[in-house]
Amino acid sequence: MDVLLRVAPEVRLSSSTSGLRASLEGKGTRRETGVGSRPASGESGHTAGEHLTLTDLEARARQAQESGDLPALRSIEETLRSLHLENHPLRRRPEPPDAGGLPAKERAMLQRAAFQAALPRVSVFKRAARNQARAVAETEADNFARALDVAQVVIAQHRAATVDDQWSALAEHDHCAVIAELDAEFAAAGCGCTCIDAGWDAETSRGYVTVVTRYPDIDIVAERGPGFSSSGRPMLRRRTRAERNSRYLSGLASFALAAARRSISVAVAADDVHLVVVRRSGEGLEPIYVGSLSREAITLRPALADPVPLLLGSAVRPLQFDGPAHDLVAVTPHDDTTDIVRRCVAALDAEALDVRALDVQALDVQALDVQALDVQALDVQALDVQALDAEALDAEALESDVIAGEDFEHWEAHGIRPRRLQRD
Repeated sequence: MDVLLRVAPEVRLSSSTSGLRASLEGKGTRRETGVGSRPASGESGHTAGEHLTLTDLEARARQAQESGDLPALRSIEETLRSLHLENHPLRRRPEPPDAGGLPAKERAMLQRAAFQAALPRVSVFKRAARNQARAVAETEADNFARALDVAQVVIAQHRAATVDDQWSALAEHDHCAVIAELDAEFAAAGCGCTCIDAGWDAETSRGYVTVVTRYPDIDIVAERGPGFSSSGRPMLRRRTRAERNSRYLSGLASFALAAARRSISVAVAADDVHLVVVRRSGEGLEPIYVGSLSREAITLRPALADPVPLLLGSAVRPLQFDGPAHDLVAVTPHDDTTDIVRRCVAALDAEALDVRALDVQALDVQALDVQALDVQALDVQALDVQALDAEALDAEALESDVIAGEDFEHWEAHGIRPRRLQRD
């Protein structure tokens, strides 16, 4: 049976079957010590080593708010504001695969199989023949093992060449290789990011990658959060709009810095990360951050420093805040950008019209083709009729010739010899 003893407003002693434990609770922090102590529930809301995506954190935040789970809410908020503290080691040149030979155990199995296949053919009483068969089987097994060793060496060399080519493309900042590697990394991490461009800046000769990522809206920060009553008792209290916006901005800064760190860990030749953060707005998306983070700013900053100043300072377009509570709104587009987007939309509309015109032309061409086919069919029918008429005329001519021949024979039979008509 657990026994809880309150010593002071922020100090408690608890006794359980696992031992005696003292806890010190402050605003936003909780520490425990003592015999049988365990990590505070507020410090680990999920299993150690478990990877949670932003979607999972958002769903757990809603569940924790509905159930009033203070430790879970505290853990989720701490996770959101500490995403940039995750370790992302720099991608290194991979080691070529080992081209080891056939293990001794497999060699022995090959020899045993060869012996079992060769010895039954020789009588048990012929020792010389059996010894000779044994030697032949051993030679065959050894030759087969050597062939396997050569095959494994060839396969290992092929794999090593493939790995070297992939690493060379990544180290030389080939845009196809960089985009493929980053998208594979983002997909494995489930962080909601995608790489849309990579290359070299013509003016500064610095390598860059352009990453677009999605961050949840303000609902990821609960309207009620863990707090303390006037007597120091933990409770859920309603937050002000300004408090929610402050926590939302902190989570956004931590998320943006984590995405940039993950990007430069994979794109080893990239010097700058152009980052665009969007969030859902109605049925579409709106940009809330457009900035550029350099490798120096990411790697040389203190690990425990607040990422919010870095986010504000690296924004190419200043972040837009509205109202006294500083609500984060969509970034105001640049006039040139707006004009470019307008032209693109007009070009797409014109292209759609052109496509429709092409479709109409195709239909007209098909109609003309059908008409031509009909005309050809009529011509063929006319030719067939003419051929039939010619055949009929030929048949009539043959019949007249036959009749004339019969009359001539009839006249000759009666002794009358008519004069044949002389044809021209």
